[in-house]
Amino acid sequence: MKNRYIFIIFIILGSTTLTAQTYKPGKSGGLYRTGDEKLDKGWFFGIGITYMLPYLEESETINFTDTLNQTYTQNYSANPTGKIGLFAEIGKFKINSRRIINYHDFGLSYKWFRGGEDFTSTTLLNNNPYTTTSTQGSYSDHAISLHYNIGHSVDVSDKTFIVNGLGLNADYFIIKSRADGGNVLNQPHNFVSDFVGEAHYFFGVGFKTGKRLMIMPMIETPIFALYEFNHIKSTHDYFNTRSRPIIFRIRFMILKKGSTSCPAVFNPMGIDPMNQKE
Repeated sequence: MKNRYIFIIFIILGSTTLTAQTYKPGKSGGLYRTGDEKLDKGWFFGIGITYMLPYLEESETINFTDTLNQTYTQNYSANPTGKIGLFAEIGKFKINSRRIINYHDFGLSYKWFRGGEDFTSTTLLNNNPYTTTSTQGSYSDHAISLHYNIGHSVDVSDKTFIVNGLGLNADYFIIKSRADGGNVLNQPHNFVSDFVGEAHYFFGVGFKTGKRLMIMPMIETPIFALYEFNHIKSTHDYFNTRSRPIIFRIRFMILKKGSTSCPAVFNPMGIDPMNQKE
């Protein structure tokens, strides 16, 4: 499954490069700039959803013999389940005209992660079915997060652009709720740390409205853990299994008034058909 995510990321990066080669803006440079110089900056806010993508089923078998020389076999199976949560963010962004790293943003966000685990325990006595128990665990965690992103922005057309890149996020869980998870014999549950530091990948498609507003649907997921360092795995522990956080959001990017993105048009005659003069 890890290879699949890496493959998807390379496809996205490749499609971005191909798109950049097929579209070459004219002298006007697109909707928000003129000539070759570009600087789009301002505030953004976003709303969206989170989803805890189930990672892998975990199973285990334990054998033991009691004092009467009876053999017990216990089979455990745990399957993670994902649920939808909420997401909200606010921050600042900047897009310049550099060739490689030309996109930057930082901000504060709220994340609500929800999911669960289906747990089954089956006991065999002398290789014959003895008991079966099932339980459904659930969790609901609320986190406050800081992030910083860098990436590459490329114009697809005069009104559309693509952004993808890497970022760092630091999440602190302020409210945690975990209930009813099943246990493997003599093994404790594992849960994500109260504080999490991660590197993540993001991809977005932006649409320019022409009125200092850009709308950009985005997707984001961690790619490896920085703190706690767990062999760089990018999934979160819950009960006996792990799940991958996926964030889908729509970001509303408001250009700062007076930025070079919206330069004054050279007008020696003083004509002002749009009544823009103060």
